Amino acid sequence: MTSKAARRRFRRAERLRAFRDTRRRNRWERRRERWRRAVAVLVIAVAGVILTGYAGLMLTGALGLSGTPGELHVESCEVVRDHNKPITECRGELLSTTGRLIAVNAVLDADARAGSTVAVRDQPYVGMETLGPRAVVGWATLMLMGVFAVATGVVVALDASDRTFSLSPWKLVVLLAAIAAGALVYGLTVLYEHLF
Repeated sequence: MTSKAARRRFRRAERLRAFRDTRRRNRWERRRERWRRAVAVLVIAVAGVILTGYAGLMLTGALGLSGTPGELHVESCEVVRDHNKPITECRGELLSTTGRLIAVNAVLDADARAGSTVAVRDQPYVGMETLGPRAVVGWATLMLMGVFAVATGVVVALDASDRTFSLSPWKLVVLLAAIAAGALVYGLTVLYEHLF
């Protein structure tokens, strides 16, 4: 009788020990998962804020709201290699919108033709970039991607605080559709500029 009772107690103690070990392991897994989610949310949100801010700054320049707007009279263009990537550099005279000469040998990384006039802006720390629909659409698309990254981070954080973390498929579909629509509009703008 005592040996049966001892075996029962031993089995009960083993089951209790296994139950406690499983519970402890599950608790550590949940904590690890929460930390992973928190880091992911933080990375997504910070990347979204940085992308939104930078693209917003560049968008204001592309719209002509910041920097020094002007026109570059292209004299020559050549393809140069920068880190094994071909870039078209165009050189010419940079004139302000009032007609004042700003620079004699200004350089612009753009696809332009010799003899043409390109609307540009010269912004401190960023350099010279072209104005027009291509730049506006490109920077607006990047800015919206940043906004969507921040929104995704917020949605994930709210789901995580609800303790039911699930990034549902419709959220991913909406995000990917917005990115695809922006890329399509940008591609059509680039195509339009090259054709006309």
